[in-house]
Amino acid sequence: MKRQKRCLFRMIIFIVLCSAAGFALYQQFAMNDDRGKSTELHQPAPNFTLPRVNGGEIELKHFKGKAVVVNFWGSWCEPCKREMPAIQKAYERYKGDDFEIIGVNVQESDVAVRSFLDRYGLTFPVAMDKRAEVFRSWELLNLPTTFFIHSDGTVERAYEGEMSTRQLNQWIVELLQDKS
Repeated sequence: MKRQKRCLFRMIIFIVLCSAAGFALYQQFAMNDDRGKSTELHQPAPNFTLPRVNGGEIELKHFKGKAVVVNFWGSWCEPCKREMPAIQKAYERYKGDDFEIIGVNVQESDVAVRSFLDRYGLTFPVAMDKRAEVFRSWELLNLPTTFFIHSDGTVERAYEGEMSTRQLNQWIVELLQDKS
């Protein structure tokens, strides 16, 4: 009897492991459709359309012809909090030069995002990626992550982590110089 129970227990464990492996393989192959949308350097930035925090929508392709910085962030993220003043200053400094910054908040409520925008005095456009669909389709892992997109729509630089004011300004200047 004990031997039968052990055999049955082993069989159940084997079935659970096979099911888990099968599910992992299914997820890997099912995600291949999204892989074509990933964000790669010197390739066109994948388009997205997301609701704007204050109403309306933001669609990335509408910014073609401008240099664009897309910053993925969260209000709970300490590096995001530290870099936001530099991003706001860069927006104020360069916005008249065919330049735009788009903040993309990942998976937070309107209330949390509006509170964050008010606390930091942020005035650049902010999109809401409430289900992290864009975050996942761009194959991002961490916040903050920032993309520098050339006026022709290609990704020139991607940076994961907190940017210093110096880095941010240097990369924006390089992006604007390459704008032609």
